[in-house]
Amino acid sequence: MFRRLSAAAAVRSTGWFGIIVPAAYAALVVAAALFVVADDLFNDSGDPSFAGVWLILVTLPLSFAGLQGLEFVEARVGEVPGPFAFYAITIGCGIVQTWLLRLVTRGARRAPHPMADAHRRMG
Repeated sequence: MFRRLSAAAAVRSTGWFGIIVPAAYAALVVAAALFVVADDLFNDSGDPSFAGVWLILVTLPLSFAGLQGLEFVEARVGEVPGPFAFYAITIGCGIVQTWLLRLVTRGARRAPHPMADAHRRMG
């Protein structure tokens, strides 16, 4: 696996930066989502929790647009039961932002070394 990552990093001008930054952001989104879901499942006090704010903050600005869309749908159709729509929208926005971050940070493809073709033809 690391050999393939090294090869992918070597082909792009940004190198490892274009792999590590989106992966770290994706890990942050997953950690925030797990925190929010665990808080929702194990909060027995009955008091509302503000844990969902962390997931919104991590996935801004797309989560704001997604949650506005959810409010629009709820106004037309009725309330969506349970927190599933909130989780799906915010985590989906985090995945889309991870992909966009990968596109921005991956850099241009490097030209192959001039001797690379000569070595391939010889061996």
